[in-house]
Amino acid sequence: MCSRKATESRLPRRKSREHSFSSKPHLRIRASVCLCDRQVPIFLKGFSMDNNLKNLVHFANKVQDSLIKLRCCRYVEILNQLGTFTESINDIAHLSKKLSTSLSHNWLSAADDCSAGINRVVDDVSYCITNLKQLLDKPAVEIPTLSFIFDELKHLEQEFDQTEFNKAENTISIVTDSITLEDIDLGPFKIQLKLTKPSDLYKDSSYLCIALEPNPAATNDEVTHPHVSNEKLCEGEGSAAIRSALEQARLIDFFSIVKSILNTYSPDSPYVSLEDWSGIACYDCGGMIDSDSTYYCNSCDRDYCESCSSYCHSCDETRCLGCGSNCPSCDEFICHNCIKTCAECGETFCKMCMEDDVCENCKEEQKELENTDENENKFKIAG
Repeated sequence: MCSRKATESRLPRRKSREHSFSSKPHLRIRASVCLCDRQVPIFLKGFSMDNNLKNLVHFANKVQDSLIKLRCCRYVEILNQLGTFTESINDIAHLSKKLSTSLSHNWLSAADDCSAGINRVVDDVSYCITNLKQLLDKPAVEIPTLSFIFDELKHLEQEFDQTEFNKAENTISIVTDSITLEDIDLGPFKIQLKLTKPSDLYKDSSYLCIALEPNPAATNDEVTHPHVSNEKLCEGEGSAAIRSALEQARLIDFFSIVKSILNTYSPDSPYVSLEDWSGIACYDCGGMIDSDSTYYCNSCDRDYCESCSSYCHSCDETRCLGCGSNCPSCDEFICHNCIKTCAECGETFCKMCMEDDVCENCKEEQKELENTDENENKFKIAG
């Protein structure tokens, strides 16, 4: 009786939480129910739901699924490391038996090989234990509730002017304002979070930074920002904060951090520095090159690309192709300062191919003439 009365006394309160229904079937009705610890907005059967809210509910579930998979990935990695650890221990046990056998037969050379093998495996074990310790010491991140994720997605639309929820690609994106760094306009970027591969958060990158109006570096079309190459951001010191925000589904924080990095320039570690963004034109072919890839010719005081320059094999100085030529004898590139003219034939050669200001060919001809003269003199004397 007590149990039944208690149950009956709760019924009116449960009913009071429901909104009254309208006689109009097209009227949208919103209700809120509690599913375990998931407080999420749902729509009652028989009534239509706003498409935008449908998307938010859909992506709240997708985000939570990704975080659950991400957490599973950590445990899978622990299992992989344990498997490697077990294999290493088995290898040590096997090598230990071989070492014992070698010693029983006084096979010292074989014992040395076994000891070296054990040493290598112990190094592997040490590395494996370090990885395992890092994985095991890391506290498990609590999976956020659907209501928390739903609120994040809802406020995401309020925080950023342009947001996109793409069901086909399972991505959540925001678009930044046009980014200008040191008077160089890089255009707006789309920060696109991928929900399909949560494991990328630890291995590669789970998001892309896509230039919508690209102004890439002159020397590399893949670099659309000093810290973005192939649409992947070099996070620098922001890496830990980005990972933590994604693990906890703090999506507004995640997009804000990435946006902040895109609006910042670090001259210490760019893919291409802003100073070289427009590139340096090779004086010969006109090709664009960055400052680290230029070759300065000391003879004409101009910058050249690798294809339009060489180095002198006599003085080892960099020269453009116009300030030197190939030695006709050894075919090595020689700058004009190191070229010498043969006193006999008047052609130019490198110093290594000259002797007493005479080239090797002329030297041979001189020797032949000398030999001919000697033979003629001997013939005259003999006659």
